[in-house]
Amino acid sequence: MPVHSEDSNANRWLHIGVSGLLSAVAIWFVLRKLDFQSLVEAIRHLDALSIILIVTCFTIGLLLRGMTCWIILGKKFTFADAFWAMNIGYLLNTIFPLRLGELGRAAVLVERTAGKSSFLEALAAIAAERFLDLLIGFSYLLFAIVFFIHNQTLKQIAVIGFLGLGIGLILIVFLAKKREQVLEWLSNRFSRSESFRQKLLPAVSNLLEGFRFFLQPARLALAFVILAVSWFLSMLEFNLLQRAILSQSEFWWPILVIPASAFTNALPAAPGGLGVFEAGSVGAYALVGVEKPAALAMALVVHAVQIIIPAILGMIALFISGQSLSALIGKALSFRRRKKAVE
Repeated sequence: MPVHSEDSNANRWLHIGVSGLLSAVAIWFVLRKLDFQSLVEAIRHLDALSIILIVTCFTIGLLLRGMTCWIILGKKFTFADAFWAMNIGYLLNTIFPLRLGELGRAAVLVERTAGKSSFLEALAAIAAERFLDLLIGFSYLLFAIVFFIHNQTLKQIAVIGFLGLGIGLILIVFLAKKREQVLEWLSNRFSRSESFRQKLLPAVSNLLEGFRFFLQPARLALAFVILAVSWFLSMLEFNLLQRAILSQSEFWWPILVIPASAFTNALPAAPGGLGVFEAGSVGAYALVGVEKPAALAMALVVHAVQIIIPAILGMIALFISGQSLSALIGKALSFRRRKKAVE
């Protein structure tokens, strides 16, 4: 038992180390040969109206994401449950490494239903939302690369990623549809393993139950459209910044920039995606010829809004629920240990 604990601690510190290293490399890339005076000048081009419009777009997009979560989670939850839990998750991801926000979010959702939903079922719904998010992001990225970027390597990467997600979606739908057969096959296959039957099999069952959302075309289509609109609003934020900061710009640039920054932000990095979001934005803008100071100025504004507003809403959600941040972290870590024990 002590050996297992030591291994878990070692893995945790390894993940933290890798995350910190990735953020450090990203920050180095962003700051390397940066003209700080040009960066300040770019930020000075912003006016109060632009900031208000950007905050408004982000807030509406956040509400739409909450609605998407609610649609995916199903009737056991209210919109308020989904929205406040989502912002608590964002708050935790902003403060702590190792993506604790997803576990904390699932813990809050389980408490909101008084145990009617299992932790793994809630986590599966969150995973379904993330998967749908990736699918929409790759769709936008593929559109931008195919129609506006003349780079074969990027086209191949985008097509491979999109096809991979498509195959993953087909697999998820198949497993959810054949849930009973899958569970029966696993039960027979590992019939001699009491540990598997008592721990892992119920976990798989709950996970597949959470994926049943993909078997409901109407809910899936509605969630897809709403989430796609929230992505569009994020692109509108960058368009507003382009108009304020750049002397000339193209409307389609954010269709490339937003997915690139979102995917790099999904990498294991320092809390809040420090550095990696900016690196993704600056790298994407470099492909269309935008100078680093202007690109970084736009990325810093958008990233600041993405961190500050959910953090405020997350703190409000904690106050409403009557939970302390430390207690919620403890629950998230407890669920992580339980998950590791199952594995």
